[in-house]
Amino acid sequence: MRNIITMAHLSDLHLVPDDGTTRSEPKLFGRLRGMNAHFRRLLADEPIRASDLVLITGDVTDRGLLVEWEMFWRLAEEASMVDRLVVLPGNHDVCCLGLRRQRPRAEDWARARHGLAMGHQESTFPWIRRHGSSVALFGVDSANAGNLGGLDNAIGRIGVHQLAELGRSLLLYQDVPHKFIMLHHSPNIPAPATSRRRGEKATPVWERQALQLDPFDRRALRLLARIFRVKSILHGHTHAHLDRHVGGVRIIGAAASTEPDGDGCLSYKHYTLYHSSGTLRAATRRCAL
Repeated sequence: MRNIITMAHLSDLHLVPDDGTTRSEPKLFGRLRGMNAHFRRLLADEPIRASDLVLITGDVTDRGLLVEWEMFWRLAEEASMVDRLVVLPGNHDVCCLGLRRQRPRAEDWARARHGLAMGHQESTFPWIRRHGSSVALFGVDSANAGNLGGLDNAIGRIGVHQLAELGRSLLLYQDVPHKFIMLHHSPNIPAPATSRRRGEKATPVWERQALQLDPFDRRALRLLARIFRVKSILHGHTHAHLDRHVGGVRIIGAAASTEPDGDGCLSYKHYTLYHSSGTLRAATRRCAL
């Protein structure tokens, strides 16, 4: 058995139906283009191509359209990466945008399940994915099975039933040495004072409320992770690279991988897990367009 396992962690791809379509969320000077081309570039990056697993923590699509899911799986198949992908949905994959919903929540989730099924991904949560005898990934749905409208579209919820099922799953696999929980929403966004102390950009209060899980869910999730010695909780949604310990639990977030930074580079998280020591090393990888 190899002493190391490598994993690439991408998030918030916001793929669109064609290369000319803009992303729905604007930046300061307009909407972003090129999400599909940027994903192609990422899949060609050598550390991703060499990874044992490629984890994607939601917002695969920009508006939850089947044509966007088809784009995702086509690009993954062209790169011969489908078998290594571990994918779960985010709020953009499940929920409608805008102040008034244009379709019912049941239809939103049906589209997401269909999109996941195109790549033989699980859509019943929480799910468990094993990699060899020493690694177990636990997928959690935090998209609330569709929200009420644009005002609460970004808020994450797990729910008591799913938390209870997750606890049973962690108990069942408690002897697996390296356990990871994957979800879209953040179980902790640092307070402004904490961010400044770490030399990070502070997140405004209103944005913290909109981007992290509700208080009960995030505390319960972190408690389960600590009880069952989860190696790390992995998430997206914040469009920022974060790596912190909260209450004895390591929480790592990946930025929006198809969104270029100020230097025109794409970025993602890359993990090296050492079997013998149990050490998890996380690096932020950048690749030029």
